[in-house]
Amino acid sequence: MADPDLQKAYGKYLLAAKALPAADILPYRLDPDLALVNVTTCMKVVHDHQAAIPTHLPKIDLASLLALPELALATKYAALIAAQEAPSESQVLAKLSLARDLRVKLLSAAKAIAENGLVPQAEVDAIAAGRGVRDRAEDCVSLASLFRKHAAAISGKHPVTVAQIDEAAEVGSWLVANLRPADAPPKPSTGPTEAVDLRNRFATLLARAHARLQVVAHYFHEDDWEERAPALGSRRLKPKSSDSQESTTAAPAG
Repeated sequence: MADPDLQKAYGKYLLAAKALPAADILPYRLDPDLALVNVTTCMKVVHDHQAAIPTHLPKIDLASLLALPELALATKYAALIAAQEAPSESQVLAKLSLARDLRVKLLSAAKAIAENGLVPQAEVDAIAAGRGVRDRAEDCVSLASLFRKHAAAISGKHPVTVAQIDEAAEVGSWLVANLRPADAPPKPSTGPTEAVDLRNRFATLLARAHARLQVVAHYFHEDDWEERAPALGSRRLKPKSSDSQESTTAAPAG
């Protein structure tokens, strides 16, 4: 395969993904990064038996097996697009952590310049009064607005940079758009978005191609085919440390 390019790989297989009948799409249970690693492991079987596959397994398309790494990249790209529509929990937590740090920095500076009469104390007090993660997001937006509104009066009189003000506005706005109150009614189910549907289609293409590769591995290596062609979601188990195992040696008789 040439140098990996996720977007090009995605474009190459997009029509095939769209052509899948809806009834054939598998539930999405894929870790695309793990799948990439396992596909790389699997490819040794294909390369080792590349000359023999057309003779021994004529119904299996050798070209589709050789293209598996590229299809895995395409699936990774489809998953990235889908993730942008529905942020993951780790993404939300990272944004909340950044918002907390920015709020502390901007609010501390805002309190100092309010004490010097450069901005209205009431505006700063209103921002400082709130609690909770959603309020943290709104505070970032409000603090950015405060610094921008009074930029001329406070220029050079606080340590906050323009980049930090912009970042506070951006992360606060993102969180306001993506956080849902705990007591909010659930979003109505309207089925998967187009990006999620395409992700599922790419994952189905990958699962099908990988299954054909496992047939090849089983044919040529009946005893250890699962090790040579691990499942897309296979994880390597760490061996237990000998220090953590109980000693079973019997004490000598006294």
